[in-house]
Amino acid sequence: MGLRITGTGIVESNLTKAQKDYDNSLEKLSSGVRFTRSEPMPAERARSDMLMAKMRELNIYKQNANEGLSFTESVDSSLSQVSNTVIRLKELVAQSTNPALSDKERGFLFVEYQANYDSLVSTSSTIAHAGKELFSTDSNDESEFQGIGRGNGFTTKSIKIRVSGPANSDGKDVGLIEINDLDKIRVHPEDLGIKSAENLVNSEEGVSIDDVLDNFGASNVKELGESFNQAHLQVSEQRANIGAATSRLSSALSSINVAYENTAAANSRIRDVDYATEITNLAKANILVQASTSLLAQKNQNSSQNILTLIKSVDNNKS
Repeated sequence: MGLRITGTGIVESNLTKAQKDYDNSLEKLSSGVRFTRSEPMPAERARSDMLMAKMRELNIYKQNANEGLSFTESVDSSLSQVSNTVIRLKELVAQSTNPALSDKERGFLFVEYQANYDSLVSTSSTIAHAGKELFSTDSNDESEFQGIGRGNGFTTKSIKIRVSGPANSDGKDVGLIEINDLDKIRVHPEDLGIKSAENLVNSEEGVSIDDVLDNFGASNVKELGESFNQAHLQVSEQRANIGAATSRLSSALSSINVAYENTAAANSRIRDVDYATEITNLAKANILVQASTSLLAQKNQNSSQNILTLIKSVDNNKS
């Protein structure tokens, strides 16, 4: 007849439970996530996954808005350069009408004038952004930048930038920012109504005030500066259009950032571990594991001693 020791089930059960709690807390602390293999929390995980998907979507919209801002800032910077050049051209022409200057001295002014004029020509044909000319004169180019970072590139006609999901208001998608009439932006001197002074520069006898009036097609000094005023007004109107788009994109970017922060905070409340609580649980589980292990070892030792005592008692009775 064999011998069987009983009575250790409760200790073993408590040890198993404490070990499970210890492993669970350790997994949470190491990953920073509340969801574990032993506590999958499917409902909370589903909500967290939805919020994470929303955060990734908002990141794409943020990228779109930043790309749009890069474009508008490039255009505005170029138009600012054009505006400064137009102002300088007007200053030189106004200075040339000073009767105190000799014809030779007046001719020197138009050397600088022509250099600035050539700079405008260069600006209108060479400045580019993202591989596309900003001020293209090709009126047949009808491609559009669709604004999700994967469009056909920037063009001079229209840009569409997606900064939120489709949302219709009065038949208009308010999640799509459009910058139109870019093909109307012209910075070439001829488009601005500014004339070259190359003939004046090449004059060997100097330049008189009458020569200046004839070159620019003006009948008097007052009329001479009007063409530059109109050119500056045209550039200012173009900058106003770009500035409005920049303002709207900046506002959209701020809204996206707020939405992202709120979504991230909501996800953190669901997904992230409360480290203070979990460290307490880990310490508690560790103590229980050690205590249960110690009690189980002591119980096994006592059981072994009881068996030896029983065996010795049997042997003594036989003797």
